[in-house]
Parts: sequence; C-alpha cells; structure tokens
Amino acid sequence: MDTESFNIVSSRNRLYVWIVIAVTIILVTILHFLTPVDLIVWHEIFQRLYYLPIIAAALIFGLRGGLAASLFTTIIYSPHVYLHWQHGHFDYSINQYAEIVIFNLVGGIMGALGDRLRKARERAEKNAEQKRQAYEELQATFQQLLQAEKLASLGELSAGIVHEVRNPLASIKGAIEILEDELDPDSPRTEFADLARKEIDRLDRLVGEFLRFARPAEPSKAFSDPNEVVESVIKLIENQAASQSVSVVKDLQKDIPKLLIDAEQIKQVILNLAINGLQAMAQDEGGSRTITLRTVERDRNCVIEVGDSGSGIDKDYFSKIFDPFFTTKENGVGLGLSIAHKIAAQHEGILTAENTAQGALFSLILPMRSDRIASS
Repeated sequence: MDTESFNIVSSRNRLYVWIVIAVTIILVTILHFLTPVDLIVWHEIFQRLYYLPIIAAALIFGLRGGLAASLFTTIIYSPHVYLHWQHGHFDYSINQYAEIVIFNLVGGIMGALGDRLRKARERAEKNAEQKRQAYEELQATFQQLLQAEKLASLGELSAGIVHEVRNPLASIKGAIEILEDELDPDSPRTEFADLARKEIDRLDRLVGEFLRFARPAEPSKAFSDPNEVVESVIKLIENQAASQSVSVVKDLQKDIPKLLIDAEQIKQVILNLAINGLQAMAQDEGGSRTITLRTVERDRNCVIEVGDSGSGIDKDYFSKIFDPFFTTKENGVGLGLSIAHKIAAQHEGILTAENTAQGALFSLILPMRSDRIASS
C-alpha cells in the first residue's frame, strides 16, 4: 500500500475500513456456523480466512488495530468452537483454541510490524520533504549566485562605459555652451544648440544610472520601521495614482519589528516597484484598479509586498526582469529592477516576482537577524 492510499485510509475512511474488517470476520464466522461439522476441510479454509482481516487491520492501524481485530475474532469465533467442537470433537477443539492463540500472536506481530512500517514511511516522507526544500533552496541560491555574477560582470562593463563616456560628454557640453554664447539669441542655430545640450544632459543622466548600477552606494544601516518606509512611499505615489484613477491599498502589520536597513535605499526599491505597477496599469482600460502595499512578518523575515491589479508579467519575461538593461518600456533603461535586486542583496534579502489572480506581485524579503547584521 503506497503512502497516498495509506493517508486516505488513515484520515478519511478509518470507520469504513473498520466496518469492512468487522463484517468480514462476522461473515467468516457465519460460514462456520452454517457449515456442517463433518466438513472439516471447509472449516479449516474458513479459519485461514480470519487471517486476512487481522493482517489488514494490523498493517493499516498498527499494533492496536491488529490486536483489536484478533480479539474480536477470538470473541466471535470461540462460541462456535465451544458449541460445535467441544463435546463431539474434543481433540479438534484443542486445535481450534490453539488457532485462536495464533490469531492473537499474528495480530500482535503484524501490528508491531505495521507500526514500524508506518514510522519508516513517516521518516521517508519527512526526509523527502526536507530534500525537496533543500533542493528548492539550492535552486534559489543558484539563481541568486547566477544573477549576482551576471550583475557583477555587467557592473564592471558599465563602470568602464561610464569612465569612457562621461569625460567626453563633459567636453562636448562645454564646447556647445561656448558656441551658444557666441550665437545671437534670435539665431535659428540657438534652437539646435539647446537641443544638443538637452540631449547631452539626458545622456549624462543615463550614464549616472549606469554608475549607480555599477557602483551602488554602501548601505548606511540604522534601525528603521518598515511601515514608516512604506508610508513615505505611499505619500510619493498618491498623486500619480489618483491621476490614473488607481486606488492605493495599505495593509501594514502592526507592531512589526524594526530592521537594520538603509531606509532610503529600501524606499528606493519600494518606490521603483510601485511606479512600475502604476505604469503597468496605465495601459489597462476600465475596471477597478488598485495597487497594494503590504508588510507582514513571515518565517523570521519581514516581507514587503507591492502588488497591482494589472495584466501581470509575461511568462516569457520572468527569467529576464531582473537582468540589467532589459525593459519592455519604449523609453526605459532597464536598470530599475536590477538596482532594486542589488539593493536587496546588499541587505541580505531577496526580491521576487510572481503572478497572482489579481496581477503582478513583487516581494522584498528582508531578514530580521538584526543582531547578526549589526555585529558584522
């Protein structure tokens, strides 16, 4: 009997199984009473049939089940031995009493074996569950290491790009400003010079994003209330949410412990996730639209969730959303989630994404091992 069927028997159909076992024993006993005593071969066959329900009860319900079935057999079979065999076939009746003793021995031995099998099965299930959890943790760790290695490599590349691009940009901007000073304010070339200067400023901001990704600031950690961090983000997105007719839902766990974090960096992560959610819902038309910010203590971690009621994340993008420079936005840079992922890692946390029935859900999981963080 496999584990699944055993669980079904033990949890849902125990009474039904007991009824079947009892009815089987009763039917075998009725056959004894209805069969003439001179048909000894048939009586011996019926005696052997008693072992089936006894062994079944022992294997399914353990020692108590085996003994209960054997004792019930003893009680219900003994009158037949006494009434039919005791007087006319005394020697044979002694054999039957010995058979009754064997019933109980079999019930006890098989019941003890059933208990051992059950315990072995429980240990196997526990080991299998532990292995499954260990495998999932190993897979998650592997993905984090792979992501960290990818971010580190691209970080070095971005640092080189920043160094090679920022200095020429400064020189070009300076040259344009000098040319602007020599142009007449009414000259049509002034417009082109202004356009060039604005594009250089845009490139400089883009290079700045690369620099923040390549060399993020070290967290300046202090004990902070995660609920206060989330509240500050809500204040920043309220106007944009209202302009999009998006309801902001706040679900913050009371008395959640303070964390040793860089509050500004964590706020940057949550704000980035919230803005992404608002931008995702901006493409949806009609219906009730909400963005939910939630804090909850779970498994000695503080989990900050940002969920939206949009169409969710395309399944083809799940493996790429935290990759640098990957974006589905027309004018996006593709560094927001990468930087958020890096900040989470610097806080020994994890940033995850999933689709729910409501929409996309991002979870920032931060450990509550403040004492260890503080001493490191």
